[in-house]
Amino acid sequence: MVGIASILLATGFCVLGWMLGRHAVVAAPLVLGFAAVPHSLDGYASGPVWWLGSAVGAVLALAAASRSWREVRAVRALARSSTTGRTAAVGANAVKASKRALRRGHIKALVFVATATAGWTVAFAALPAELGRTYEEMAKESSSSAFAAVAAALSIMAIATVVSQGGRLFAMSRVGKRLVWEVPAGAGLAPSWPFVDDASGLVPLKDATSGGCICLLEFRRSFPDADDRLMPEEGVHASDYCPLHGIDRINDLSAAEFAAMAAESWLWDERSELPEQSRPNENRLLLYGFAGCIYTGVPLTARAGYVDASFPDIGLARVAEPGAVVPCWDQAERPAAGVLDTVDLRPAGYTGFAFRYRHGRAWFEAPEDDAVRPPALLL
Repeated sequence: MVGIASILLATGFCVLGWMLGRHAVVAAPLVLGFAAVPHSLDGYASGPVWWLGSAVGAVLALAAASRSWREVRAVRALARSSTTGRTAAVGANAVKASKRALRRGHIKALVFVATATAGWTVAFAALPAELGRTYEEMAKESSSSAFAAVAAALSIMAIATVVSQGGRLFAMSRVGKRLVWEVPAGAGLAPSWPFVDDASGLVPLKDATSGGCICLLEFRRSFPDADDRLMPEEGVHASDYCPLHGIDRINDLSAAEFAAMAAESWLWDERSELPEQSRPNENRLLLYGFAGCIYTGVPLTARAGYVDASFPDIGLARVAEPGAVVPCWDQAERPAAGVLDTVDLRPAGYTGFAFRYRHGRAWFEAPEDDAVRPPALLL
């Protein structure tokens, strides 16, 4: 049973092992070791080869663990040396998101343990009917071997998950669970879901309730029963006809006035990106509970007097290529027709240009080649 199961498991790992991600480092020596045991007990010449592969995998796993340990020490030292003494109130969403990430790890480990136990139970229940029969007599089918292969895979995943979760808890205990980090944008970390806090075309709720603004009135007229969905930290969609935040107001601004207000969300079309600062040090990613790659922390947004996550189910920050600020999602294309004028935002500290439209809000575009200029600016 175990011999056939080990071959099935090793074959499956070769084909699907890439899907395990970081868990593959722990799983590889276990898979090879699981195959080495029956091959050695049955006297196969390939037994030492399996053991050699398992030993090499174990060495690589220990090397990865050593790197993780050095990383935790470096992050801990950085936390101590970089502490500013400032305090920040962390909102409930961030705390819930952090607990949720840890809880998911615990649940995943328990699920793997439970399913692996069930798999081994079924495998050993099917084994008595196959004892004493050859592989050919069973028509080359062994249900106990198939169940054992699945149970072994689940057992290995349970071990890998427990090791990973234990490493995560250890790193957090060493570095600190409640620290708020300011990480330069593009330093190798990016939020997993960047669209909530940086949404374009929004007016802060405090501005929408000021005199002369009709954005909130238009929102309530369009969605009469949606007041319970209004969130003060997100704002309300700007009305195209608002005297303070409408299209006419955007196009009446001079180029200098527009550039000075470029950070305002309501200037931009809902499908447009917000302008990016040309000085990376001015872009900061806030993280709650960062402890290195093993636990990248919850992305935060600065609110009025506190910091918080966008929503309780937000994912942890992800490891990204240096220079990446947000995940590489496909962006909407800027409309080609209806352009009123262009505004060069680079003197104001941004990376590109604003395109204003006669019948719509502005779009931001950062050319890949800094030498490229919009046609309107070449005149």
